[in-house]
Amino acid sequence: MVRMLEKILAALLYILPVYVANATPVPFSRILKKTTPIDGRRFAWDGRRILGDGKTWEGLFSGIAGGTLIGVILYLAGNLGGFRSISEPIILSMGAMIGDIFGSFLKRRIGLKRGDPAPGLDQLGFLIIALIISAAIYGVPDWFNPVSLACILVITAILHLSTNFIAYLLKLKDRPY
Repeated sequence: MVRMLEKILAALLYILPVYVANATPVPFSRILKKTTPIDGRRFAWDGRRILGDGKTWEGLFSGIAGGTLIGVILYLAGNLGGFRSISEPIILSMGAMIGDIFGSFLKRRIGLKRGDPAPGLDQLGFLIIALIISAAIYGVPDWFNPVSLACILVITAILHLSTNFIAYLLKLKDRPY
């Protein structure tokens, strides 16, 4: 039991850059007021926006920078995240942002508007894509096993929903989900 809790803690520290990357664009974009949509306000073949106004260059870069910063801090503080390289937090942060952007792309294709919920995709897509990309480059992390992965997915879903609600209460988001 203690060993499993250690693996779950190791997993949480490992994916902290993913969480920070995913959360950073919201307050950063609110501070800037004016942002530039990644899709340049263009439409896809289906007549819908490619991504929408919620996916911006400023959000992308701030997310990667925020996640990378926390990952490098963990690395320099004795490699608390268990990274195989100092570049791994960058890859995790980029993966989180790619996952989030891909989720928006899918949501637009199925007709969901900005802010509309897509259960599962909204809460886990960014994490799953980040883990897949990191595993493709660095291999599977030491903490990985089915139980710790399942725990991380549940924890991530709960954290995502609760932090979105807090952001709503702080008027950083328009909707509580």
